[in-house]
Amino acid sequence: MEKAKPFEDYFNDERLEHDKLARMKLTREIVHEIYPDVQERVSYAMPGFYPKKAKKATQQLFLLMANKNWLGLYGTQGVDPTVFDPFLENGIGAGKGSLQVPYDFDEAMFRQLLAVVIEQNFLRHGLDLK
Repeated sequence: MEKAKPFEDYFNDERLEHDKLARMKLTREIVHEIYPDVQERVSYAMPGFYPKKAKKATQQLFLLMANKNWLGLYGTQGVDPTVFDPFLENGIGAGKGSLQVPYDFDEAMFRQLLAVVIEQNFLRHGLDLK
């Protein structure tokens, strides 16, 4: 595992291929559209998005990592897996507490996926999205 670095560095990493970096930046943009009060911090050497009232590293909305073949969304453990079925049917992979999103995944559906992940993690942590 790579050492943690400042949050901004993950979104300005010149070592990443253009499509990977573009998807990282798009993810950040969408999160801010869905939840403008989001906190950004690094946990487990990954950039993470947290509810405004989060106190613990485990209360993340999700963590993000650019992998070789997909964008990894981490922090979906404890979420009802059936909420992801429509996305799994369209090319998303799932692991234990994670989702694997192909870099060419449809942008509109990606926005929907992020909204579901955020909403489900608010519910899981007993927090109010508003």
